[in-house]
Amino acid sequence: MEPVCVPGLRGCILRIPPQSDPLSSDVFVIEGRERFYVFDAGASDAAYEAVAGLEKPVTFILSHFHRDHTANMSRLAGEVLGGARTCKYIGRGTRVDAPLGIEDGVSLLVQPCVSPHAPGCLILTVDRTCTLLGDLIYAQPGAGAGEQVGMLRTLKGVDTRYFILSHGDTPRLVEKESLLRSLKEGSVG
Repeated sequence: MEPVCVPGLRGCILRIPPQSDPLSSDVFVIEGRERFYVFDAGASDAAYEAVAGLEKPVTFILSHFHRDHTANMSRLAGEVLGGARTCKYIGRGTRVDAPLGIEDGVSLLVQPCVSPHAPGCLILTVDRTCTLLGDLIYAQPGAGAGEQVGMLRTLKGVDTRYFILSHGDTPRLVEKESLLRSLKEGSVG
């Protein structure tokens, strides 16, 4: 795991980098006082081994149902928070349909967000400083303008300074206003 240091954040978020074979998303680990919070579970053995070795109970927050973000859930135990489609796809979990705050020595806000990438996406804001987006902004063919507009509306309202995107060789830490401007211009995703 590698640290992702975000200006203004009290600690670091740990990151298990993505892989291409098998395709596996970034996995982010946040340590709370009582438990670890893992954003996406990935599909690689490296992600599985790192998460399985955590020494406190784990809550998984799954950004969406795609296999590269969820495959390891078939072999990992812990509480799961996901969108309706994600919980159905993996066969377990607590459905998050409205913003959900968690206080555990770290302040987390899990919230649903419409996305042109997949239905039922969740985003995770850490200490009102950075927000993990998963693949939220990466549009799929045939995605409608309504999803883009809904996503922009939600992201504009998020109380954060930075967004962190998935699937990069290095963590993609982007200032909120810069990402919103790029999304409006259609130059990201």
